[in-house]
Amino acid sequence: MNIYIADNLKLLRYKNGYSLEAIAEIISVSRQSVAKWEAGDSVPDLVNCVKLASLYKISLDELVNRALENVINNEFLLQDGRICGVLQIQPDRTIELPDSVMDMFGMQCGDKVLLLADRRQGIALVKCSN
Repeated sequence: MNIYIADNLKLLRYKNGYSLEAIAEIISVSRQSVAKWEAGDSVPDLVNCVKLASLYKISLDELVNRALENVINNEFLLQDGRICGVLQIQPDRTIELPDSVMDMFGMQCGDKVLLLADRRQGIALVKCSN
């Protein structure tokens, strides 16, 4: 199994113009941790992987299992918005979509969405056109 996280982290940081210090500050780790991840000397824990994937707007699978050097120039990472944040289910069982997602899909309060659920694939929301 190939794990591409070290190469992907370095490529994404350069592509987005971040320094090691900036990434460390954004996700609240040391500069040395980020350097070790990019060198392949260690890997970020799951919480930090989620933060990094969210920052770069890619999925965890893309961050860890996919060589991005061939696709990064297509700008799909910046356009598609793979991960848009972490949502919390409220006690009344509601969730609030971030403004960035609402804007991305031209959604407004009151719009309907289709809920898709698969035990293996997860949960997805799709904007309904009618």
